[in-house]
Amino acid sequence: MTVESYPGRLGRLPSPGELLRSSRPWTSSVYLASYLLAGPVLFAFTTVVVVVCFALSITVFGVPLLIGAAAVVRVCAHIERARTGLVAQPVQADHRPIAEPGILNGVRARWTDPAVLRDLAYLTGLFVPLLVLDAIALLLWLTNLAVVVAPAWYWAVPDGGGLGALGVDDLPTALVATVVACLLVPLTCYAVVGAARLHSAVAHAVLGRPSDPLAEARRVLANPGPLARSGPDRSVTTQEEL
Repeated sequence: MTVESYPGRLGRLPSPGELLRSSRPWTSSVYLASYLLAGPVLFAFTTVVVVVCFALSITVFGVPLLIGAAAVVRVCAHIERARTGLVAQPVQADHRPIAEPGILNGVRARWTDPAVLRDLAYLTGLFVPLLVLDAIALLLWLTNLAVVVAPAWYWAVPDGGGLGALGVDDLPTALVATVVACLLVPLTCYAVVGAARLHSAVAHAVLGRPSDPLAEARRVLANPGPLARSGPDRSVTTQEEL
């Protein structure tokens, strides 16, 4: 399975021929479809656990539950990090270590950790937009593929099934629909691969380690440059050398 390099920058998509010859449409389909199954479960589980634990934290005995809630958020986010390995490099976590002992310090450290808050935002706040994105792209792609092979199955569905709205109820019409669908395959292929790339890029941006905006400047400053490499004896040309 071929995966893309770090997709923090989406970059350009390959040509239609290259894309259709690769495994990307299929791995992208698996990535999107798996979110349609895992996303609602992770959203519901995370939401219920966090809400219940915070509600019970009003009592002294409920405070330790907040540590468990943070652990649940991290585990659910780790599932999403690992799942990006289907289409790109898996996301690397960036959680702070717990330095001070004690329950209250543990609660404070976990729920002031930006990584935990980003995990929660991804699992809950971004759930609906990502679900809609994945569902639409996957629906377009699978519908297109189904119409491509319509002559093989249209007759087996009563009243044309889903193709009835397109008027596909005989073989000539099914063949015409197949030709049109074949022309649309590159477009829907771009849709499913582009949606997977966008989804994985969002996962890297939210669940991964924040990029350092000064990284390039730090690299340039750390480089000694040609003047430093030349040495003091070679930096000045003497009159005799002239």
